[in-house]
Amino acid sequence: MAKMMLEIQRRGLNQYQHLEHFPVTIGRALDNDVILSDRTVSPHHLRLEQDDKGRVFIHNLAVENGTRLNDHPLGQQPVQAPIPSQLVLGDRRLRLVTVDTPVENTYVSHCRSLFTPLCKPFWAVALLLLAVGGMFANNYLDIALQKDALFYFSGLLPSLLWILFWTLTISGITRLITHRWEFTPALSVVSLFSLVPLVLQVAGEGLDYFLTSDKPTAWLMGGVGDFLLLPVLVYAYLHWVLNQRHLPAVGFALVLSALPLGLRAISLLDQVTVESEFSSEPYYNQTLSSLNLHANPALPLADYLKKATEALPSQVEE
Repeated sequence: MAKMMLEIQRRGLNQYQHLEHFPVTIGRALDNDVILSDRTVSPHHLRLEQDDKGRVFIHNLAVENGTRLNDHPLGQQPVQAPIPSQLVLGDRRLRLVTVDTPVENTYVSHCRSLFTPLCKPFWAVALLLLAVGGMFANNYLDIALQKDALFYFSGLLPSLLWILFWTLTISGITRLITHRWEFTPALSVVSLFSLVPLVLQVAGEGLDYFLTSDKPTAWLMGGVGDFLLLPVLVYAYLHWVLNQRHLPAVGFALVLSALPLGLRAISLLDQVTVESEFSSEPYYNQTLSSLNLHANPALPLADYLKKATEALPSQVEE
C-alpha cells in the first residue's frame, strides 16, 4: 500500500504533509489533522478515509465554499479519489499524491548559454556604464549650445531612475516566481534595452549617410528597436535565467510585450497618417554622400536654362 502525501500548493514553494493515519481531517479549526489558515476554508472542510485496499475516499464537510475534485464539485456523499488528484478547498489548492510520484527536474540556479556573462556583476556594471555613457553622448550631441557638465548629468537622472525602477521590478517578479532575487541579470537586461537603441541609431545614421536614404534608420529603429528588442530580451531572460522551456518562454515574452508593442504600433500608424497629409515643413534629406554611386550627375547650366525656359517661358529673360 503506497504511502499517501498531501501537497499544499503555494506560490513558488509547496508544503508537503505525510498522511500516515486515517481518517485525516482538513480545515481551519485547530483540532484538524491538517490546518489551513485560509478564511475561504471551512473550520472542518474535508475528511479523507482509506480502506483496506488503499483506496482513498473524500468526504466533503463544507457548506460555504465547497470542494472540487479534479474540477468537479463534490456533494455530501463520499467519492473515491484517483491518485494523484487535484483538490480545491475554497481558494486553496491541494494535491493528493503518493511518495513515489515523480517530481520536476532540478532547477539550475545559474544562467546558461549566451546569457552566462550577463549574470556576472562585472558585465552587468559594464553594460550599465556603456548605456549611461551612450545616453550622455546622445544628450551632448543633441544640444547645440554649450552647457555646463551638470546640465548634461541632470538630463540623465530620469533615465537612471527608469533603469533602477525596471531593474527592481524585474527582480521582484523573479523573487515571486523563484523565491530568489536576480538583480544582476535584471540589470543586464535593462541596460541592454537602453543601450541597443543607441547602437542601432548610430548604425542607422551611418547607413543613411552612405546610402543617401533615411530608410535604414527607420528599419533598424522601427523594426528591431521598437518591435523585436523587447520580446527577444524578455525571452532570453525567461529561458536562460529562469530556465523556462522554449514555447512557454516565447508565449510569456509575447504576452508581456503585447501592450508596449501595441502602443508603439498605434504611434507608428499615427505618424504614417500625418505624413500623408499636408505639412508646412518641407521634406529634405541631409544624408547626401560623395560615395553615393546611384546619384544622378550634375545638370549642366545650359541644359538647366533650357529646361527652365521650357517650363516657365514667361519667367526667364533671354
